[in-house]
Amino acid sequence: MIGPPCADPRRRQAQRLRAGLTRRNGLLAAGAALPGTGARFFHNGTLRGEVRDAEFARLFFGIWLSPNTSEPALRESLLGAGLAR
Repeated sequence: MIGPPCADPRRRQAQRLRAGLTRRNGLLAAGAALPGTGARFFHNGTLRGEVRDAEFARLFFGIWLSPNTSEPALRESLLGAGLAR
């Protein structure tokens, strides 16, 4: 698991997804936002999980996509310093 356990169910779900969707040996992990519904997560093209919570998806993908992210250090580490700016 990444980080300490958390009481917030959305954060716990994010921790489980991050722990289960890691990049190893060039394998690809991807997520797809489903507006108004939630998100799906894939590993090498295979569906690995789905979260039916639109607010969770908005917050989760905001880490990468929003320049005003709530987690700037995480966003930078995931995207790389050159892409996060």
